Amino acid sequence: MSRRNIQPYPGLRAFERYESRVFFGRQQQTDELLRRLKQHHFLAVIGASGSGKSSLVKAGLLAGLEKGYMGEVGSRWSIAEMRPGGQPFSMLAEGLLNDKSFFNAWSNTDAAVSGKEQNRAQYLPSLTAELRRGSRSFHEILDHSPLPDGTRLLLLVDQFEEIFRFREKEVNEATAFVSLLLEACRHEDIYVVITMRSDFLGTAAEFQGLPEAINSGLYLTPRLTREQLHEAICTPASLFGGSVEEALANHLLNEAGNDPDQLPLLQHVLMRLWENDEDKILTLEEYQGMNDLRSALDGHAEQVWSGLDAAGQEIVEIMFRALTERGRDGQDVRRPLKVQRLLELTGVDLPTLARIVDRFRESGRNFLMPPVEVPLSLDTMLDISHESLIRQWIRLREWVSSEVKKAQMYQRLLDAADRHSREEGELWHGTDLALALEWQEETKPDAVWAERYTSSVLIDSISQSASDENKEQLFDLVIKFLVLRKI
Repeated sequence: MSRRNIQPYPGLRAFERYESRVFFGRQQQTDELLRRLKQHHFLAVIGASGSGKSSLVKAGLLAGLEKGYMGEVGSRWSIAEMRPGGQPFSMLAEGLLNDKSFFNAWSNTDAAVSGKEQNRAQYLPSLTAELRRGSRSFHEILDHSPLPDGTRLLLLVDQFEEIFRFREKEVNEATAFVSLLLEACRHEDIYVVITMRSDFLGTAAEFQGLPEAINSGLYLTPRLTREQLHEAICTPASLFGGSVEEALANHLLNEAGNDPDQLPLLQHVLMRLWENDEDKILTLEEYQGMNDLRSALDGHAEQVWSGLDAAGQEIVEIMFRALTERGRDGQDVRRPLKVQRLLELTGVDLPTLARIVDRFRESGRNFLMPPVEVPLSLDTMLDISHESLIRQWIRLREWVSSEVKKAQMYQRLLDAADRHSREEGELWHGTDLALALEWQEETKPDAVWAERYTSSVLIDSISQSASDENKEQLFDLVIKFLVLRKI
């Protein structure tokens, strides 16, 4: 989204740096973050999901740095934003190259592509490899590719809790990534800021040195007061020649109460009212057609869903199942994926998938990111805009629960097949066999689906020829798995 298209209310997604002019109610917290950054090279901004920590850092802290509010430390900043996802080193390299100052510095010293037309994608492999070299990689990078004089480097690792989920599969790479960050902030010109859900604080002990760094630079994101929420509701509209009726503002404040999703829900409702109101005077009467905050989000998502034909709805279900997961803490979270992966899962072509995706990210419907202005390519990372959608859209919650149950049954089958192949387990029969057959019929598993749950598994075939008399011959007559486990 360009700076020219700023709207007063962003909806479900977090505020971005360029939207600082419509970011209200957080000035006190922004000033405090700037003060702490003067004292610490590592800041951990912690808060519950929906607390507004990402918006506070992006539209508050980072925007403040760009405006020169920390001039005694540095008035020129190179800022790299990233989320770990499933490729933390690559995502960090991409975030660095998206910053103009860093890109210019690195492209001038990368001999592998020197003399070629400057294209960020060309430099991604070399920078990713350099970051993997060791924990002091950033020191060496800035020695060989210095930034302009007086420029500081700030690394924002948003949604840092993703590194804990990544660690479950790639412990060595996750450890190396965290070590890289902790060593980077020892450099006099490098600052590291992470945002992380508060329920992952205890998990930080999995990485050596991380608890100490968090304790030193900890900032707990406070809830907005009623007055601050009122400012966030009313002031943006006034900047665009509109207004929010006081009766509506008070009603929203009362309805939001202490709901942990109050901020994304309020922004979503205000975005919809603004989009649909020609005179830009938002009233309580107009809002009452949406019922209430919670049902407004569920109803809006259902409206988009119901506008699709049966084939489109099937694609949406596969897509949203893939874009969510249940963490080991039992909470449902986002799971960003590349478009290429979604094409493999849905079995459709890019134009078909793009038409479906755009229904969920067009103006007034920013359920998915990136925004609709960004055309989809095979390498585009698609993501749910905010976890509040998972919590509030009833149909999506049901999909997530169903997916969890299917994955649990699949794991039971894998374990049973593995034991049987080593002659350590018996074949299934009776109720277990019936449940397995029902699972196979409903799930219709293939290697693409299964790869999510096991690093390398091929489902060769599931026979349909089991007779009533011989159903106990589960793996001989019904299920054949090729299990290729990583040791």
